[in-house]
Amino acid sequence: MMKWFIKLLSVVLMFCFTPYVCFAQVEQNEQNTVKFQKIIANMKNESANFISTYHNENIILAKILRDAHIAAMPYNVNLETVNNVEKFYIDLQFQIADLKGDISSLSKKQIADSIIFSTSLYYDAECIAGYSILDALLGSENINKIKQEGINSVCAAFTAYTCHDKYSKKTQAEQKQLLEFILNYDYDDNILAITNALIAINNVESTTEIQNWKQNILNKIVDFYKEDGWSTQRIANVVTCAMILGIDIDNDSRFIKQGNTIIDTLYNEVQRENIKQAQYIEDVLTAFVYYQTKQNPYYYGNYNLKQNHNQITTEVYQYLLNKSDISKHWSKQNFVNMILNGYIKYDYNTEKNVFPDKNITRGEFISFIFNTKNIENTSEQLFYDINNSIYKNEINSFMKEYITTKFISISEKQSFLNLYFGENFRPNDNITREEAAFFIKCASGYANKLQPDNTENLKTFIDYNDCDEKYIDMLEFCVKRGFISGRDGKLLPKQTLTRAEAVTLITNFNQYH
Repeated sequence: MMKWFIKLLSVVLMFCFTPYVCFAQVEQNEQNTVKFQKIIANMKNESANFISTYHNENIILAKILRDAHIAAMPYNVNLETVNNVEKFYIDLQFQIADLKGDISSLSKKQIADSIIFSTSLYYDAECIAGYSILDALLGSENINKIKQEGINSVCAAFTAYTCHDKYSKKTQAEQKQLLEFILNYDYDDNILAITNALIAINNVESTTEIQNWKQNILNKIVDFYKEDGWSTQRIANVVTCAMILGIDIDNDSRFIKQGNTIIDTLYNEVQRENIKQAQYIEDVLTAFVYYQTKQNPYYYGNYNLKQNHNQITTEVYQYLLNKSDISKHWSKQNFVNMILNGYIKYDYNTEKNVFPDKNITRGEFISFIFNTKNIENTSEQLFYDINNSIYKNEINSFMKEYITTKFISISEKQSFLNLYFGENFRPNDNITREEAAFFIKCASGYANKLQPDNTENLKTFIDYNDCDEKYIDMLEFCVKRGFISGRDGKLLPKQTLTRAEAVTLITNFNQYH
């Protein structure tokens, strides 16, 4: 009887106290999340200056800093790093454009790093400034050069081949040769090379040979960590290796010393030190990003990549800044950013000016939005009057992405189209400010979510009654978020939009989204 009572009591106690244990574990996990988000954000912010000026050797650091910005959310309000990363890509584009695509002066590792970096920003490495840099890593001759540079170049090239499905399908022969090199290389105690190798083959389907190789690598890094006197960078590399190998480093006893997990040891060392050296930052942030996100930051699946045909050279850039018709215009920086990112077509050889004060048509406005978004093309067409428009593809794709697919009910969709379009799109008509607000709200994903009675922010303008009733919700949406501002207390909803105003509106919108 006593045994039965004790057994029952133990079961009751287990149910009583287990929730508290679970809550404590959840609370501890939440504390860890905040702790690592904060240190990632701090390191990211303090390291922004490393990529303020373009250097080929810092390409992967720029990629890691961008990854860190994402991993540090919401402790990442400082946008200096993100702005520097965007500028870094533009400088990479300048370099390729200046060289007219002949990048033979770059090392194979620098080319591979450029592919990885551009793909991380969802730019197609087969079309940077109109040139394919992936081609510089293809074929037997380039494979031999990659091998001659050493194991880190081999790993970088293999990572570049496999970071996106598009490249992977094209580089099967090259992958086979470099994979053999990686699996048969004598790493000895070169933990950085081991880390790079694991990052590289993390993107490929596992085989028995790869599994055996990974097991040997795991045994090696376990032995490494048993040794004392390791630098912070080497500890960071072990963390990255263990994460890629699927080790639970919070609980695996092989990675716990004197009661401290390896990730806490790394955290404490970084807190104690104040080292500002590029490779140190790259290694430590890579480890923290892997740990924080639990995701592979070197694989981008089959995401639709943006092609950049913009062949703006340093010379053209200087002309835009100092001599063109936007050189002293209030919208100068917005135009420059849109042009450099390839969102606005600019051909220096045929027309050197940008015409910021020229009215913009409905078709061109849609093309600006289309170019800033990663929208898939479609052959579906709603309007006959766009058949001869140069913006036909952009209009069709915009309508499908942001309008027609938002409605489940066919009748609701048709009512919406009848109200806002009728039978024609009118691509060549100049767009008004209220029409622009309509398209911006649609591009925000809210075409089917209207609140026509909401005029709280519009009432601050003396002419808000001039707004077409069907556009009131869209104007309120844009004014509330600061996308659109008035002039002298007026909203001017019926006034046509200039190219400068359009670029500024879309820039404001993209910063919000």
